[in-house]
Amino acid sequence: MIPLKDQEIIRQKFARQLVGPVKIDFFTERETGLFVPGQQPCATCKPAREMLQELASLSDLVSLRVHIWNEADEERKRFGMERIPATVLRGRDSAVLKFYGLPGGTEFATFVESITDISRGEAVLSSGSAKALRKLKHDVTVRVFVTPTCPYCPQMMRAAYQLALANPRIHPEVIEVNEFPELAQRYGVRAVPFTVIADKVAISGAVPDRVLVEQLLKAVQTPISEPLTSGGPTSPTSAEPKAPRRGQQRSSGLVIP
Repeated sequence: MIPLKDQEIIRQKFARQLVGPVKIDFFTERETGLFVPGQQPCATCKPAREMLQELASLSDLVSLRVHIWNEADEERKRFGMERIPATVLRGRDSAVLKFYGLPGGTEFATFVESITDISRGEAVLSSGSAKALRKLKHDVTVRVFVTPTCPYCPQMMRAAYQLALANPRIHPEVIEVNEFPELAQRYGVRAVPFTVIADKVAISGAVPDRVLVEQLLKAVQTPISEPLTSGGPTSPTSAEPKAPRRGQQRSSGLVIP
């Protein structure tokens, strides 16, 4: 799955930069080879599992546990998992980083970098953003919708994960939107990256971490968060639901940036 040359580069990177253990929990379906009428097989579960197995083999500090969806009720509830394929990254602190789908394409390098980040327990944020996050006293979910061909998505993926490393009350979920079209429809995702905070406010495009932190704090402090005055660069998705007007609320309750 991962070219041998790249595996060696990652092996050396892990040897230099990993300082603490990283646990990977992967949720998938059981491979049976049987066709079940009315049930859609998981197209990316197998390649995602193979990729994670290869990553885990590159360092003794990285461990992988595979959970079969229908047989892992306790683990699903523990991590709040909702769909497959799904990956959870954990370190020595209480931060939990989730990725739904196959972390490939432009997301792969950031996924590897996140393993390093969680091993070191370091949040690479501006000092102002880190200080502002200390004010957060409530749990909040941050969903970042991405595609494997988007050049701007890795920035927001890394930023969401960094928020959780700075304050474990933040629960980031990165979602490969083409694998879950029903979520694209629910949230009206027309371009990526697309970030949804607490199911109240949506940020379109890649923005600085200070903007992300400002909107996050507003989302948890007010019934309906104020809209952003501007977004950032985006890439189109394959799903293109009808776009609401700027400043209009979506049926889901999100405020349009």
